Amino acid sequence: MGQAEKIDEQADLSSIEGRRRRNMRQLLLRASRIVNRHVVAGLHARGYTDLRSTHTTLLSHIDLAGSTVTAAAERAGITKQAMGRLATELQDAGYITVRSDPADARARVLHLTKSGMRLMLDSLRVMTDLQNSYARLIGHDQLSALLDGLERFLACSEQE
Repeated sequence: MGQAEKIDEQADLSSIEGRRRRNMRQLLLRASRIVNRHVVAGLHARGYTDLRSTHTTLLSHIDLAGSTVTAAAERAGITKQAMGRLATELQDAGYITVRSDPADARARVLHLTKSGMRLMLDSLRVMTDLQNSYARLIGHDQLSALLDGLERFLACSEQE
């Protein structure tokens, strides 16, 4: 391969990398990881030092009234086995209970404990603080437009 071909290939790779870094999926994934890291840091600062970022996968996808392992796993986009492992860890930490579903003995239902409900309320406070911080960082109008756009996208996409 000649020098000119190498330069063209490098330019093509650079162009592709630039487009790849800017595509919606990559931006959402990177933003999600940053927000998740900030949430966990905020919860650690509030005393929830036993939480890891993977635990938020379960906590973000459980209904306050309870959810089956299967439903939470589907929402999170992970396997039932992975969700089950997270459930065991959070149960051991005292944040959730796992019980059999009275309507289907094969199904396991995840419920927040009192500690889990406090954690959930503290998570909401942490997220409010973070959103205020993000609004200062990028501007209130920008953050509002971003949130509105994401809500519209989800509403339209979930109908398909």
